[in-house]
Amino acid sequence: MPARGYQKIAAEILNDLPEILRDVQVPATTSSSSKEPFNIRDSIERRSESIHRQVVETMKSRQQEIELATAAFLRWMTEGTAVRILGAGRARLAAAIPANRLAHGGARVYVQDDIVPMPHTIKGGGIIAASASGQTKSVLDALRVAKSESRDIQVVGIASSSAQEFKGYCDIFIGLASESPDAVNPLRALADSEEYVISLLLDAMVVAAGRLGGFVDTLWRIGHENIGPSGPYDHNRRKE
Repeated sequence: MPARGYQKIAAEILNDLPEILRDVQVPATTSSSSKEPFNIRDSIERRSESIHRQVVETMKSRQQEIELATAAFLRWMTEGTAVRILGAGRARLAAAIPANRLAHGGARVYVQDDIVPMPHTIKGGGIIAASASGQTKSVLDALRVAKSESRDIQVVGIASSSAQEFKGYCDIFIGLASESPDAVNPLRALADSEEYVISLLLDAMVVAAGRLGGFVDTLWRIGHENIGPSGPYDHNRRKE
């Protein structure tokens, strides 16, 4: 469909917004009035650069916390610790990739609201809490319960630097750096770039933990599942 066709549809949707929204407390906003032509390739490149800068700036500003969390991840993997992943929506998806790798490293990983329930707090262990805003109700509620139990549970949290309540529930808090003013992301939709920062940082930290612990490729391979379609990483699998 030509661009003018999309613009016509968008204009019709905007015209209908007052009737659609009615009492919903969401402000009706319009797109930028800039006349600069939209370039998909340039926009994707600028988005990627912006996310990269956020990762680097977070690393610089939270280096000590990141090193402490990485040491905790190594301990969780080598001791087979029960680790709970707290998150909702895209933030939970962002934490799922590093959580998957954490399991390959030897930790026993459970995800909030998954089919397999999280273990009772009496079993101790660890928590990785992820929220772009740090205001996600289900995550705050779960952290509040974890802290009220006074169990031996270490909480590593990653969220907006301004999330004070969230930070208060964490033993190690990694506050996300804001987007750099000179690295404008033209492809934002809510808080999606922060969720990529969460995923990139946590996954790199899990790999770094393995590196610190002397993990060799074989250890990662035998930690990976070899039943089902995933992989294959086990070279000794029986060939069909």
